[in-house]
Amino acid sequence: MKLAQTHAMTLETSRPAQRKFLLAALALWLLPLVVISVMVTLHPQERTVTGLYHEAAANWRAAESLYQGPQGMNYLPHFALAFWPFEAMPAPWGDLTWRWLSAGLLAGGFWRLARQLRPDAPEQLFFWSSLFGLLLCLDAVRNGQANALFAALTTHAVVFLMQRRWWLATPAIFAALMIKPLGLVLLLLAPVVYRPMIWRTAVGGVIFAAFPFLFGNPHYVWSQHTALVENLRACSAVTEHRFADINGLFRTLGLGLSDRASQLLRVLAGGVTLGLWWLGARRLTEPLKGVFLLALTTAYLMLFNPMNEVNSYVILAPVLAVLAAYHLKFEEPKGLGWTLVSMAVTMAVLPELLRKVYGNSFALWWHPLMTLAFVALLVWRVWRQPQSESALGHVSRATIPAVR
Repeated sequence: MKLAQTHAMTLETSRPAQRKFLLAALALWLLPLVVISVMVTLHPQERTVTGLYHEAAANWRAAESLYQGPQGMNYLPHFALAFWPFEAMPAPWGDLTWRWLSAGLLAGGFWRLARQLRPDAPEQLFFWSSLFGLLLCLDAVRNGQANALFAALTTHAVVFLMQRRWWLATPAIFAALMIKPLGLVLLLLAPVVYRPMIWRTAVGGVIFAAFPFLFGNPHYVWSQHTALVENLRACSAVTEHRFADINGLFRTLGLGLSDRASQLLRVLAGGVTLGLWWLGARRLTEPLKGVFLLALTTAYLMLFNPMNEVNSYVILAPVLAVLAAYHLKFEEPKGLGWTLVSMAVTMAVLPELLRKVYGNSFALWWHPLMTLAFVALLVWRVWRQPQSESALGHVSRATIPAVR
């Protein structure tokens, strides 16, 4: 009884401090978003990719082709329908709403990950993870890139999986797929361990496939799907040294792979990722099992998407930043926390600091190198513990950590 009373008093006295962390975290997100909103309002055509999205939605409405090769839209036809409400809004309200939705859901993803990992002190973890990860997110939000919304939906989907809320995880995964074809990776990996997702993804797949046919002439809709296949084939064969995938690292070293070799590497890496997920999940319990899935999924996308841009690393930011803050502030080894923090911060800051020396090329090899190191550290951490223990650390639900 005395121990329970002591715990209750600790919880009560820590609440004001935790609320301060929450308010500070919200300020971290809101202030840059207000600045971005002013910039978009004053200069709506500067540093934005939403023009492509408006064009895609307009082309769908006019039953015209959505695809013009790798330089144009590279998403499923579903995306044109998803962006339709924003295209219908008067300028610049559509673009502002798109950015606020993306940033709001992304911040919510950070928060929900924090609640899963530290339900006793989510505000503190939310603040520190936002501090470490926000800089990796802002360029994508500023440019209105779909990567920010995709990152948010992927994060929420994995949290639903952790909570065994299958009927929320399923639409979240398909929503991510609607925003970017990269959602296919999570769609394939999740049911391997989360077995209740098998038949739900099958049913969701049928609904997802039928969805665009409800909003267009069947012949036109089918033609856009066939055009998508050819467009994705052209994207997969890109060999230019301007993307931040594994080939960005190889090409910097003068070892760039051909398009066929790159495709083979993606398949082999997919098999390795599947194996790591299957074996690692057997050593973990929730929420760390879900965190492992999110880390493997997003790391694979960063390394093996042939048209991965520097701003795409917003997709990796939530899991990298949350794990960095988790180990730095709550869980041993602290050295792992400092290492992950260094990765997140250098990925966000160094490309700009070194732009006069390296131009835009520094991030093309630094970001995939950091991602490889992240995966290596993650796998090492999982396998260094006995199978009966949590490989990423023990989540205490009974105590409140000291506020630092």
